[in-house]
Amino acid sequence: EPDRCPYCPADASRHWTRSGRYTRYAGDPDEPSMRTNVPRYKCKIVGRTFSIPPDALLPYCGMRTGAVLDLLRALLVQGVALNALARRGNAPRGTLRYLRARFLSVLPKLRLPWSEGYLGPAGLLKALAQAGAAAIVDLFRGWKQQEPKLSIVGVYLR
Repeated sequence: EPDRCPYCPADASRHWTRSGRYTRYAGDPDEPSMRTNVPRYKCKIVGRTFSIPPDALLPYCGMRTGAVLDLLRALLVQGVALNALARRGNAPRGTLRYLRARFLSVLPKLRLPWSEGYLGPAGLLKALAQAGAAAIVDLFRGWKQQEPKLSIVGVYLR
């Protein structure tokens, strides 16, 4: 259940209703065909629908959050070559290029609540690694609540 409607001011009272659900792949590497249900909500004021994916999933990304962060960390912090990472079987080259490009394009819009200003790609990924899993889950949940189409791999305008 969302805490607020992403289309309305933060102080607006609860005014959305459930509006069905959709299924999407859960991004589970052990069971790639596993699907999960994501509830949809409808704003009564604006008349638009929105959904908040589960904590382990990013909007518009078929991979789990942890897997995406691991790949980005390998590419941008550890300096692993894209082709070498693809050869290890982690993800296809095209997927790695896409994730890196989308992350770098959205990076200026991402801010960590516990640090000030722009950190750069390596700085942001290092800060996330030091923060721990619980802090990352809370951070991503907050980003999804404020702007459900904001993701670490892209901002998808409404």
